[in-house]
Amino acid sequence: MHHLRVIVMAIVFTSVSTSISTTRHSLNGWYPCSEYTFSDEGSSTGSEAQCATYNAPLCYPGICKTSETVYQKVKIFVKRLPATIENPDTASNVWLIQGGPGFSSATLEADMITLHSQLDGKINVYTMDHRGTGRSTLLDCIAAQVTTTGSVFGGTIDPSEVPACAEDLHINYGDLASFSVTTAATDLATFISKYTNGHSTIVYGVSYGTMFAERLMHLTPPEVVGYVLDGVSTMARAPATKFAYFSNWDMDFHEVGDAFLALCDEDKDCKNRFQRRGLNTSLQMLIDNFDEDPYSTCAALVNSTQGLDTPTPSFGLRSALGSALMTSYARGLIPPVVYRLQRCSTDDVDVLTQFFNTVVATDNQKSQDSAY
Repeated sequence: MHHLRVIVMAIVFTSVSTSISTTRHSLNGWYPCSEYTFSDEGSSTGSEAQCATYNAPLCYPGICKTSETVYQKVKIFVKRLPATIENPDTASNVWLIQGGPGFSSATLEADMITLHSQLDGKINVYTMDHRGTGRSTLLDCIAAQVTTTGSVFGGTIDPSEVPACAEDLHINYGDLASFSVTTAATDLATFISKYTNGHSTIVYGVSYGTMFAERLMHLTPPEVVGYVLDGVSTMARAPATKFAYFSNWDMDFHEVGDAFLALCDEDKDCKNRFQRRGLNTSLQMLIDNFDEDPYSTCAALVNSTQGLDTPTPSFGLRSALGSALMTSYARGLIPPVVYRLQRCSTDDVDVLTQFFNTVVATDNQKSQDSAY
């Protein structure tokens, strides 16, 4: 919810607007549509969303070139909640851009509804599936069939499958710079200029969406007067040692994990449970003990958790606690779980079994939007 407050504040203090003419020849919409795309995400409140697709060029001049053998257009899916109190033609606009990379915007619909409500329906809230994702033209190896759940490696592409997938994509699209961040950001800049009301616009990006938003900054669309970057995944011109490479994920996660475990010292009850060594050291000793005796009661409990699928109990423990750390309601359980694993009494086994089963089930659960 913090990021929504940031957007609210940005809009309240934004008064810049521009005036542009709009054209509709490449826009298929707007059509009335439900607030939620999928029933398992929530029930629509009755407020009317609007959906459209925009025909964009496969390649923009100066970014890439297409051969005559490929189709020259892609479709971009866009969804909005129009202002209800203000006139949509003059209201300010907010765009919510999803990350992933590769996620559709369907998982942002709850945030769209919340933001629209918090601002009393005074703004237009937009989102889009950037090219290559979701309901927009999907970057997928359909002919090669390497991302189907029935393929050898399921939805995950194995290195051995890359050549077939690459050839499939090349035949369909030619120069794959047509699906670059720059091209996707150009879609958004173009859409804002051509198909929105020309008034002040704020763009919010989350995770990979921050890279998208940063690239949009470089294109300087005049209507955009503010940006919100949530969970920054890109830092232009940062040195390699500071850049948010996915290869640095473990190191970055380690830093956050240590900071979280250190908070135990600030809580009297938590600190008292780990007086001798502290939570961080106690957890490391527990990991070491699991490595030394993988058949001990609680090491075996972790290793036997169905769906965890890790090679050793200590790896399974790190994986499960890492997943818990990522979830606001689960991370508070980490200290008591470590305490119970250390003690590992008969009374602890049922509680620990429930914890690990729940973490794994949460990680592995699939929603309807996994189709995108």
